Amino acid sequence: MPEPEPQTHSELASFGEELRREREIRAISLKEIADATKISKRFLDAIERNDHKTLPAPVFTRGFVREYARYLGLNAEEMVNRYNYAAAGDDRIEKSAHLDRLTPKPSDAPVAPPKRGIPSPLARVDRNIYFFILVTAALAAVIWWAVARKREARNEEARVVAPVVTAKPKRAPQPAENATATAQDEVLHLTVDMKDNSWIQLEADGVSVFNDEMRRGDHRVFDAKNQFRFKTIGNAAGPKLSLNGVEIPPLGREGKVLHDRVFDRKTLTEVPADSNRSEP
Repeated sequence: MPEPEPQTHSELASFGEELRREREIRAISLKEIADATKISKRFLDAIERNDHKTLPAPVFTRGFVREYARYLGLNAEEMVNRYNYAAAGDDRIEKSAHLDRLTPKPSDAPVAPPKRGIPSPLARVDRNIYFFILVTAALAAVIWWAVARKREARNEEARVVAPVVTAKPKRAPQPAENATATAQDEVLHLTVDMKDNSWIQLEADGVSVFNDEMRRGDHRVFDAKNQFRFKTIGNAAGPKLSLNGVEIPPLGREGKVLHDRVFDRKTLTEVPADSNRSEP
């Protein structure tokens, strides 16, 4: 009756089969490993088939096993140790001093090293992809923040720079004796009622508050602290003005163009008394 094949032979067979199985799980060809590790495809195939007649000396084969396992994402040193353990008692392999030290003694029952979990194929994904995604997300957040801040600053600037133009009800002309009192008012109110069309350029305290055509029938009220300045009035007969309720005399004839006409608190004390009488 034939004697059973030594245990080490089956250990080597299972070792080679396991490497092949792990490679096939990852859908990696022997050629891919050979190209990456510069190990002959013939030697890689011999390791999987346990063809030790084809393989070189054990010291070289251990190097092949290490690179093979590392490419698959396995623990390279653990796989080399398992190869040493499986090959230690196989008389088909040329003995070396290293393998002799690993040969199990009769008194010591060989114990196979525990197998560790095999990393999934996702473990081989380039970590640079995750880094790129993280950087892209951070950059998008910074751009969103910058756009929001710019929009907020623009709105704030518009609120600060925008001139105060408020529509107020008409005030009845005040008599001349009230001119001194109106001159002391905290705010100057300039009322413009258009009797005819005219181009108007008006500043309030040095800030432009109107630069456009006013048409017959238009009614506007502007506020200032100290001074109004008409840079241009295209038709002097067009606007009818009153300052803090004090009516300003007509500015000129129809079609006459005026420039740099100023109205301030001093104007209130200089308006002729006759111009402030109420119409019957």
